[in-house]
Amino acid sequence: MRTRSVRRAPLVALAAVGALTLGGCGSLPPGSASVIEGTTISRSDVNELADAQCAGIKEAAESGQAEAGATPRKELVQQALALLMDIELTRQYGESEGVDPRPQEVAAAFGQIKPLLESLPEKYHTFMFDTFKTWAASRDVLTQLGVQATGQQPDANNAEALINAGYQQREPWLKTVDIETDPRYGPTGIGWPGQGDPSVSKASSSFAKDAAKDQPDPGWVSALPSAQKCG
Repeated sequence: MRTRSVRRAPLVALAAVGALTLGGCGSLPPGSASVIEGTTISRSDVNELADAQCAGIKEAAESGQAEAGATPRKELVQQALALLMDIELTRQYGESEGVDPRPQEVAAAFGQIKPLLESLPEKYHTFMFDTFKTWAASRDVLTQLGVQATGQQPDANNAEALINAGYQQREPWLKTVDIETDPRYGPTGIGWPGQGDPSVSKASSSFAKDAAKDQPDPGWVSALPSAQKCG
């Protein structure tokens, strides 16, 4: 599906698909969650990132760093795909503008988040390290774009403002991007997950309507099968 606009992806907190049975778009390669200008984001990567997030949520609750409670697995999957899409979009835009990540800045940004990644179960370390190194690279690209747009040099007070300026620079380019996203992720806009309707039919029962809410009722979440929730 060819679409046209996107919102900025959230940084997925260290805090994959439920019982949805839709097949992907007919032109998507097998195992693809989304394809951005020919570059595939795999469902296995989306699920691995969502699983790692779920592990982080459980550890935070068990250690008392966060309130205990269940999160729909579908929500974690959509957040994971949003992050991976955002990273890839920034990589491609940076290349189109001749902006390359700077190794020193990337290493510094990754170093800030590495302790959080190391707190996850060891089986997630390699994947999460690789994923968040690319995240750190995308942050540096956005920062450089923000510097170009504003003329400001980064410091402790304007880091996020420069990244936001970088996103604004990227926005017009997004209208030219060819993205296809598997409908099980509820895509809308250019294919951003979580805002469309991932079900074939319109929700009619109260249970189905709760499932479609951005923030479902805690009672509904707790009633989900264990495979469809985290916590």
